[in-house]
Amino acid sequence: MTFFAETITTFYDKEQDRLSLVFTDKDQQKLQGLMTRQFFKNLLAHLPNWLMKKRADAMPQTIQQQWEINQIYHQVSQQKVTVLYGKIESNQHFENFLIATINFSKRDLKESDQKIRLEFLDSNKTIVIISVFNLAQLHKLIGEIFKQVQVWDLENPWEEKNLIAVSSDTGDKVMH
Repeated sequence: MTFFAETITTFYDKEQDRLSLVFTDKDQQKLQGLMTRQFFKNLLAHLPNWLMKKRADAMPQTIQQQWEINQIYHQVSQQKVTVLYGKIESNQHFENFLIATINFSKRDLKESDQKIRLEFLDSNKTIVIISVFNLAQLHKLIGEIFKQVQVWDLENPWEEKNLIAVSSDTGDKVMH
């Protein structure tokens, strides 16, 4: 099943110690993907470097300079992109699945036009949820997830205290 998500609502399920992502399509149908702490930590290990390398306007820079630019961009995105806050009714039940893979791919267009396609998949790859973001929206989503999972032992790779810049070649796609 392929599902095209127009919106994503996040909340932390304390009982299961999982992040829930409720995906809504244009017809207001909903699916719920569950993300574990370990999965999100592994994702964060690769995503910042992939985003740094994929900036269309990037000029050759040192790893330190790239990190500083990405850190500022992440902070600006948290302030610039608006989100709607609301509540999920506790009596609503959605079809749910455990997110096993997230594929990221990006079109190399002008910085303001860059689109990042996310594909959320279950372990059998029978559920595929597709959502498209611009770079600022993706940074905002990650920032909102950090707000939801404050009880997890995570370090935001775009915060000043985490200044350990590394370089790796992940090719054209990030697959987790």
